[in-house]
Amino acid sequence: MASEVIGKYARVTAAIKPGRLGEVVIEIRAGTERFLARAADESVIPRHARVLVVGSLGGRTVEVVTV
Repeated sequence: MASEVIGKYARVTAAIKPGRLGEVVIEIRAGTERFLARAADESVIPRHARVLVVGSLGGRTVEVVTV
């Protein structure tokens, strides 16, 4: 599931902090879906930030970077 969103942009809905998961909303299919997310590096990504999905951690968890 998460592998099909690699390369898509998302919006952070719950801040992502080092070593902790946050949440993003990704436009997919005919609507939006929520995924757990972690930063690809050790950065803090605040709520409402725009991010790019760069990896899948399995299930509904993705790895993101800020844009």
